[in-house]
Amino acid sequence: MKPVELKDGVFWVGAIDWEERDFHNFVTARGLTYNSYLIMDEKVTLVDTVKHKFVKESMERIKKLVDPSQIDYIVVNHIEPDHSSGLPDTMRNAKDATIVCTQRLRMEFASTTTAMAGTFRL
Repeated sequence: MKPVELKDGVFWVGAIDWEERDFHNFVTARGLTYNSYLIMDEKVTLVDTVKHKFVKESMERIKKLVDPSQIDYIVVNHIEPDHSSGLPDTMRNAKDATIVCTQRLRMEFASTTTAMAGTFRL
């Protein structure tokens, strides 16, 4: 499982779910991808995580580029599970990362994700 370089310093580190057949009521006959991107610059930034059961696969890709503990920022675009259910496990690997998200997302996580208490920082 290798990361895919899209442009200098920008890598796809997501996961492929070959088994998923329904995504928001759309038929996905050939599965789907959980897109996550690692930007290697002055600060290391992960844009979105993956569905929780694919964090290990995503971490394997990230580890080929950088120690996950070196991730400075994790950008979370929205709370749907395909983007954010892997965040608690990702934060266990990137303990010092700052999460970048909207105020609404912050409130949603605070009200629904007790498992992240102590690891979720904004």
